[in-house]
Amino acid sequence: MFAHRNDIDTNTIDMQILLRSIKIIDSNSAFNGMIKDVLIVDGVIEKIGENIDSTEVNEVIEGDDLHVSIGWVDLYAKIGDPGEEHKEDLETGLNAAAQGGFSKVVISPEASPCIDSKSGVDYILKKSSSHVVDALPMAGMTKGLAGKDLAEIYDMCKTGAVAISNGKHPISNSKVQNLALLYSKNIDVPLFSFCEDKNLSNGGQMHEGDVNTGIGLKGIPAIAEEIMVARDIYLSEYTNVPVHFSHITTKGSVELVRQAKAKGLKITASVPVHHLLFSDESTRDFDSNYKVKPPFRSSEHVQALRDGLANGTIDTIISDHEPQEIEAKFSEFGIAEFGIIALETAFSALLMSTFNSMSVEQTIEKLTVNPRNILRLTLPKIVEGAKAELTVFAPTVGWEYSKKDVKSKSHNSPLLNQELIGLPIAVINNGQLYVNS
Repeated sequence: MFAHRNDIDTNTIDMQILLRSIKIIDSNSAFNGMIKDVLIVDGVIEKIGENIDSTEVNEVIEGDDLHVSIGWVDLYAKIGDPGEEHKEDLETGLNAAAQGGFSKVVISPEASPCIDSKSGVDYILKKSSSHVVDALPMAGMTKGLAGKDLAEIYDMCKTGAVAISNGKHPISNSKVQNLALLYSKNIDVPLFSFCEDKNLSNGGQMHEGDVNTGIGLKGIPAIAEEIMVARDIYLSEYTNVPVHFSHITTKGSVELVRQAKAKGLKITASVPVHHLLFSDESTRDFDSNYKVKPPFRSSEHVQALRDGLANGTIDTIISDHEPQEIEAKFSEFGIAEFGIIALETAFSALLMSTFNSMSVEQTIEKLTVNPRNILRLTLPKIVEGAKAELTVFAPTVGWEYSKKDVKSKSHNSPLLNQELIGLPIAVINNGQLYVNS
């Protein structure tokens, strides 16, 4: 399938890496669409050409169907560090991200304690500073994520937070949400909104529709999301401040975002990637590995999400990685915790759900260009002399996702022991190399 020769410690500063006969996917590079050799020396792209001599090269990666793009970015993952390291710590979470092909991961503020002060942001940055994957903390929008009083947003963003978010704790008070929007404008950072009317969703275990009615579980209606999406679109228009919807999962939400964009409003949106692959039909056997929030929706909503991603209404995907220990998932569906591990399978889920509607180039744009634009980050390029922040992948290669592949501390995935398509192979970033093992 593919091979790599490794003669040295891949963390050494004088590492040389050769990507042999690899297709370059980067619309901002003159080499876009070409099959070339790419030589990386000391974390910098030194040469792009053909038949580059590998005699002095320490690491060669080669094989069938090899592609390379700038590094992938995940806009939302819950790690739980500090306080919930038994589910995931930063090291294992970032290892899972590297295994999944990501060079940057935005970390949800949900932890114990939550990230609602500059010390929390500093903790994430310092603990992850030596990793191949960049951990990008989000600033908790309100104190304790309680939705009442704004947190130390300015201090957190000055410390290094890349966005503000209340995690999966929706802010029901419109005045507080409005103030947060104005604050985000003043300090020029994006605001991520998770939309759920908890009065409508309270006690819900899965999507409200024919399936939940048939199996007797309380549902979470689509309108619980859509009402809050509509509210935040109105607030964005009122304040003239951008809003990023971090978890769009319903047909009605896609339409609301489409209409807002058509009006010229500053709206962007992400979809949890496994919501493109699974529907509520997966819950008929009461397998708690399919219990997530927002819930997997009906097939009508799934198709709307796929269409919205393909036509640009939805800008990008998120892994929505949410590890849970075995005791939290292997219980009755109604009392099991929400969430799945998703960093390692995000690329495959994206490819398998959109192979009829999106090209590889379009798919990679959703993982590279669009998330960086939302975060207002500088876009890397695959050109000689540039810092190497790269993801190597094989989009047509099949593989089985087994427990040996899991770098997360948790194993709550519905895709375990399943045959998948699309293999992330390596991440090159920060002068380091991670090879999928």
